[in-house]
Amino acid sequence: MSKKGTTYQPAVLMAVVLFLALLPSFSLPAVLPLIEQDWGMRPSQSGTVMAFFQIGYILTAIIALPRTDRVDARRIVLCGAVLTVASHVLFPLVAKDPFIASVLRGLAGAGIGCIYMPGLRIVSRIDTLRGRAVGFYVSSYLLGTAFSFLVTGILVSFSTWQQSYLIIALLSGLSVPAAVYLVTRVSDTGEPPRRHKSPSKPGSRLGWRVLFRQNLPVIIMISVYVVHMWEFYGMRSWISPFLAHVLGEGSGAATSLAATITSFLIMLSASATALAGSLSDRYGRLLTASLIMLTSTVCSFTFGWLFGSPLWIIIIIGAVYSIMVVADTPIVSTGITELSDPERLGRIMAWQTFLGYTAASISPVTFGLILEHSQPNVAWGLAFSSLGLVAILGPLLLLLLARLPEKAFLCHGKG
Repeated sequence: MSKKGTTYQPAVLMAVVLFLALLPSFSLPAVLPLIEQDWGMRPSQSGTVMAFFQIGYILTAIIALPRTDRVDARRIVLCGAVLTVASHVLFPLVAKDPFIASVLRGLAGAGIGCIYMPGLRIVSRIDTLRGRAVGFYVSSYLLGTAFSFLVTGILVSFSTWQQSYLIIALLSGLSVPAAVYLVTRVSDTGEPPRRHKSPSKPGSRLGWRVLFRQNLPVIIMISVYVVHMWEFYGMRSWISPFLAHVLGEGSGAATSLAATITSFLIMLSASATALAGSLSDRYGRLLTASLIMLTSTVCSFTFGWLFGSPLWIIIIIGAVYSIMVVADTPIVSTGITELSDPERLGRIMAWQTFLGYTAASISPVTFGLILEHSQPNVAWGLAFSSLGLVAILGPLLLLLLARLPEKAFLCHGKG
């Protein structure tokens, strides 16, 4: 096999494992209106159940990611595939209330936490067109999400939500043999080239101000990631319930159609991540990410106020929103790997995950609280606008990073 083929094969296998493991991950928001009826849940409780997926992700990722500095990341991916499949299979069988649902969603998130970021580390070892490679990997995340909504929406149109969830959970079991193949049959790639840095004297102890200044570019880029995750998970967790309410609150047919529409909106965004990664390879990370984040911020301030508008307008704006809210993902993640010391990348990615998914956990709950305590005629508008209030910080942070000399480490000097 050619060197190029050897280099890219783990990335392709990682994309397959991630896609399959994610298939049931968004079945919950896809059928959320039906579950709320069955269990009598309030919006804040629904937001909490959805947030436990991110909480589980955080708790596992901050343990698993530092170990990738010493342990083969592929073995961690395999453990994650087993855990997430098992928890999703159990959800429709034993979940009867928000407490049990939260526990199982937490375990499912823990499994994905062992897959996504360790897999990103494997993919980011590709040096040539790294942005495109990471964009391709992120697109598999979005495709898995899209098919989760699509297949769940189709199944729930002629079966119960429990049966629909179980079928797609069993289908995701194919991620386990794919992960086994990755571990046993595919060679891992080497570490990325080390970026140059000023060496410190052996045994020297640097003050916190010096350490902060040396790591400021990474801190800023991780902060951009936190802002991105707040907006992304708030929007992605609630867009399907929003569409279901637009189409007809409490209706099974409306829930099914809303999940199907959501899946197609996410599919559109899947191709956007690969394109955005390629554009950032050409025009630089900072410029590309700034333009994308500005556009998604405008959408956040606009989308919720469209409640009651014609469906075709909501779908068009929703398509732009869905694309832009996620297109910066490979750019920001790639930027973090480029600004980081490879020997500490696992620990840095653990902090990235902890802070980013903490924001992703709080965002859906905050969204639900705003819905619950606002007047019905403005609730959706205020909830989506709350995402925009945080998202506007992203371009401002990128502007700050553009003023630092370390921007030269991004995209081979393009910034």
